[in-house]
Amino acid sequence: MVDKNTRDGDPYVLNTQKWLNDTFGGKNGYNNVTENGKTGWDTIYALTRAFQICLGLSSPANNFGPGTETAFKNNFPNGILEQPDQNTIPQHGLNNQLNDQTMHNIYGIIQGALNCKGYSYGSSSITCNFLTNTGKAIKRLKEDAGVLAETSTVTLNIMKALLSMDYFTSYNTSERTQNIILMQRYLNGNYENYIGIRPCDGVYGRRTSQGLIYAIQAEEGMPVGTANGNCGPATQKSLPNIPYNGGYQMNGQTYGLSYKGVKYSDSNITMFKRLAKIALYFNGYGSGQIVGDLEANVIKEFQKMYALSETGTIDFNTWLSLLISCGNKDRKAVACDCITKITGNNVDVLKNNGYLYIGRYLSNVEGSSLDKEMSLVEIKTIFSNGIRLFPIFQKGANALNYFNNLNAVNDAINAVNDANKFYLQFGTIIYFAVDFDATDAQITSNIIPYFKTLYSTFMSKCGGKYRLGIYGSRNVCTRVCNAGYACSSFVSDMSTGFSGNLGFTIPNNWAFDQFATTTISSNGKSIEIDKDGFSGRYKGISQEYSTIETSELNEFNTLANSFILINRGSSSIPVYEGKKVTDTAEGLRYVTTGNKIGEIKVNDFYIFFGLTDPDISDYIHKIMYNDGVDVKVGYVSGGPGYDDTNINNANWSQVPIDQDLFTSVNYIPNNNSYEFCAWSTPIEFTINKPVPYFKGADYQGMLNPGDKIKINAGNKKKPGASRPWTMFVDQIKWNGQETFENFNCFVSVGLEYASSGADRAWY
Repeated sequence: MVDKNTRDGDPYVLNTQKWLNDTFGGKNGYNNVTENGKTGWDTIYALTRAFQICLGLSSPANNFGPGTETAFKNNFPNGILEQPDQNTIPQHGLNNQLNDQTMHNIYGIIQGALNCKGYSYGSSSITCNFLTNTGKAIKRLKEDAGVLAETSTVTLNIMKALLSMDYFTSYNTSERTQNIILMQRYLNGNYENYIGIRPCDGVYGRRTSQGLIYAIQAEEGMPVGTANGNCGPATQKSLPNIPYNGGYQMNGQTYGLSYKGVKYSDSNITMFKRLAKIALYFNGYGSGQIVGDLEANVIKEFQKMYALSETGTIDFNTWLSLLISCGNKDRKAVACDCITKITGNNVDVLKNNGYLYIGRYLSNVEGSSLDKEMSLVEIKTIFSNGIRLFPIFQKGANALNYFNNLNAVNDAINAVNDANKFYLQFGTIIYFAVDFDATDAQITSNIIPYFKTLYSTFMSKCGGKYRLGIYGSRNVCTRVCNAGYACSSFVSDMSTGFSGNLGFTIPNNWAFDQFATTTISSNGKSIEIDKDGFSGRYKGISQEYSTIETSELNEFNTLANSFILINRGSSSIPVYEGKKVTDTAEGLRYVTTGNKIGEIKVNDFYIFFGLTDPDISDYIHKIMYNDGVDVKVGYVSGGPGYDDTNINNANWSQVPIDQDLFTSVNYIPNNNSYEFCAWSTPIEFTINKPVPYFKGADYQGMLNPGDKIKINAGNKKKPGASRPWTMFVDQIKWNGQETFENFNCFVSVGLEYASSGADRAWY
């Protein structure tokens, strides 16, 4: 067997193409195929049209449709039989109207199709016979397809399989690929009457996904003419809970009984268990064994991944999440997205329906009359009612031609400007939309190049202050994230017919999963929303904060104002909402004001900003920290003052810290003072989470887990002036390299991940 990806320029395929053009060129309905030896749809279409010409169809077409099926059945009610010898052609049709030359051509078409699939029949040329060697090739194809191979007869299903781009084996010898092949053969072998013959190539794709649903419909007792491979209401109603205890009530109806309304037998449930194990494996769970009992721990792993109740049983919600991308559209959700503005007049609709997370748009689509852009007032309303926000950016993005470099640059700039306009928190993930069914080839040609440019421009523009996510089908999200151009997925699973959803598992980094449109109501008010599954991997943002004001950073135009510190004391440091000036006996002083919004725990690092007003003694300092969920901005008491020559003031004791690791100052215990550190030895760190690095204003790339960085000995090693969440790094050693390279740059400390513990970006 020759893998389909290695057959470009194959001499067997080339001979097939030449024979087709020589034999059928100029005949009505035949289109000459390029003679290049490359297997592809053009060659398959040529074989199909040639076969239809042999059958006498007046209007040959590229597809093997109902007309071709009828003609096949009329001419070959018992299938196309192997020749008993070179000179004898079996009597096939009811009226035997196909002459010998036509039958020889049909045999040639069969051999040509075998060539395209890599099955040898003992000759490199088309011999136009159906003798023993061709018969053996058909039997091998049948075995690979998982159907009975006792005879070499070409049945209707085998002929359709020949005239397709389906393959029935793979050179990929990985355990998962080979297990999927066995499962695909199982489906063909047990449910051929329902599904025909589908690929056995080890790829969980659209046709395999539909074949599994056909198999379930067969076990439900649905007639062949009724089953359609779609998991619709009738199919859903007959899905049994496993372990099985008969029917059950849901929405006022009885579920879990067969299509005819009777209880399933033990043997029926055994077959359902096998199909459930196949569905779990297709989705990435289980050992790959078809027979045997279902394992509760495997089911729970799947349920956890899809944010379902971890029952360990194959219940209704689990079945639907296994079979269709949207899952059960009626299941409860705590997250949503919508185009409706959330106001004080309608926010209770969300709260009273249990919604805690909402996606809203940063801007409107140019040229559209639809006003879906959020506002500062709306953001305050959302946050003040305890709802978290995840922002979405979409200026169009609903057709392939949108995804080009010019739009990528403009979208990146506009998104960062919008985020700044709305004072979004540090570390906010902005989800950029791919709002159409992009095929795998289109993802390669347009989507990934767009996101590559988008990402680079976005990171340069925001300096790593925000993060980039993606909204789209499962395949779009997975491929863009795997390419490194998005860190989180918002999946458009509601579009169950998308090719990018059928046969693809949900991305590992999914945060939100759009699965149904509905209208929710409360107290006479209504909002149309899209319900979103919520994984908890990203929770949106909860505060409206400008992370750093430019005036605060640059007023003194000196690096002395910012530090990256670690709390090495024995107690947490309280953080407050703000500060204000108060008149004391010692003169004007700043004091903290507002509520306590969090604390800097022992061993947590944080970003410290110096004085903002040199005319007032300032012992209240602005800081940025991670409270375990959000990156927040607040104020603490004490710490080094603006005058770095006199930073051993008494108020320092209020903030018990020892500037270790990330510090730009050093404690001198002998005289209880602090000074800029002049390290005697370099400090090395290992990267634990992906973080960006910059030269000047430009984003350069990402450091990834395993990379190492070095901060050499020297004076006044400082954070970036306009990017205080970055630290100057002298050298980098890429993962796998033996030595450090001189690579002066600023590297983000990854505050968005965590400020202590195993989730910290540097360690």
